[in-house]
Amino acid sequence: MSEAKHHQANYKGWLYKWTNYLKGYQKRWFVLQNGLLSYYRNQAEMAHTCRGTINLANASIQTEDSTTIVISNGGAQTFHLKAASEVDRQKWIMALELAKTEAKKMADAEVYDT
Repeated sequence: MSEAKHHQANYKGWLYKWTNYLKGYQKRWFVLQNGLLSYYRNQAEMAHTCRGTINLANASIQTEDSTTIVISNGGAQTFHLKAASEVDRQKWIMALELAKTEAKKMADAEVYDT
């Protein structure tokens, strides 16, 4: 079911994002790139409308159950996400942790350059 493609810390694929109690989880297209996790309603929307982004450099990435991931940046942003399977969730966790590590390295390098 996953259309995810893994290349270094870049990853793309479908996840279900918690919206609210009325709508519950909604299927969204997620793109992990340059330490940022962004989402769209679908792949076609990527050309013009990003629905939201979270910077992973200082984010916490946790699992709740076999398919759920919770990402929080310590502020107002928290994403509750569900993968289609435990295998998909594990692939996302690996990609997210790698992207977080790389984003922290980039942020640290920028601090030392100034």
